Amino acid sequence: MRKTPQFFKRQSVREVVNKTLGNSRFVFRPLSIAVTESANTATTAVNFSFSSDDQGNLTETVEAEGRGFIDGLFNGMYQKYEKQYPSLSRIALTNFAVNPIMSQPRKSLGTDAQASVLFRVEVGNNGPAEFQHQSRSVIHSGFVTTLDAFQFYINAERAFHKVHFALQDAKSRNRGDTVQACIYSLSKLTEVNNYKSRQEN
Repeated sequence: MRKTPQFFKRQSVREVVNKTLGNSRFVFRPLSIAVTESANTATTAVNFSFSSDDQGNLTETVEAEGRGFIDGLFNGMYQKYEKQYPSLSRIALTNFAVNPIMSQPRKSLGTDAQASVLFRVEVGNNGPAEFQHQSRSVIHSGFVTTLDAFQFYINAERAFHKVHFALQDAKSRNRGDTVQACIYSLSKLTEVNNYKSRQEN
């Protein structure tokens, strides 16, 4: 994926998330996905499962519908996590592109060529962000890209609340060095989304 200013912004957020959450951060990894479509309906049914912890021990299963499997994936992930992470309501998928990667395929038809799936999301006034994955399956890459996007924004909100709590504690103990470190981390996290502190929810 091309390295835009938004790319480097997300990298700095990931550094804050990793430092703040450590092994408790969500790591979404795809396990299985089934997509069902019918000529008689306008919606696509998706049933997918993924692991949500760093060790791959926690399995989540989601069923959802959408206008196409990408819409179904986004709907399913949003419905699963919206109540716990309200900042997800600010995320909107604005573009979905599939680009074939043809590089001298061995088969004459090129049916084993890979494809790059790219999502562009807008997050309120925080600007756009792009997530991308490349494989020989558009469905698999769409699945991975959806998980990557939700993993990123959910972990950012979780990190925000943890840093916000640490900031309040540091202020109460007059720890100026910790206060400054927390303010820096919060400034990075709020570059990609806006959050409400727990007591405001």
